[in-house]
Amino acid sequence: MKYDEAQRWLENAGLATTSGNPSIVGQLDALKELGKNGALTKNGAATWYALVQEMRRLADYYERDLIRQLRKDGMTWAQVAETVQAQLSSRQAAQGKWKRLIDPGRRTTTGDMQRGGRRKQTDAGGDAQG
Repeated sequence: MKYDEAQRWLENAGLATTSGNPSIVGQLDALKELGKNGALTKNGAATWYALVQEMRRLADYYERDLIRQLRKDGMTWAQVAETVQAQLSSRQAAQGKWKRLIDPGRRTTTGDMQRGGRRKQTDAGGDAQG
């Protein structure tokens, strides 16, 4: 189930808040309560999962932008780790954790793409190179 479908399901099930812009956290808490009470349906579980995936997508999006900005501001990897209090033991650990986020070859996400590595480059003949 996709995030938009999850939102529609919540509305149809009467679980969406009436404020017009319910928080994802509030929706997750409501689904957790349904699960605790044994009232979580198959669609409810799929909705819960879709909301969790949306939170992961948003976290990656904001983390990427934060790290890119800090590096653009001239911080070293060690300074970035110290600034965000990541408790990483070395520059290499910080670079290993976040380099994938700021790699210029990394595709930009629009929210509808799946996670994965960089796209393979092709030469003029169309053969993919690894």
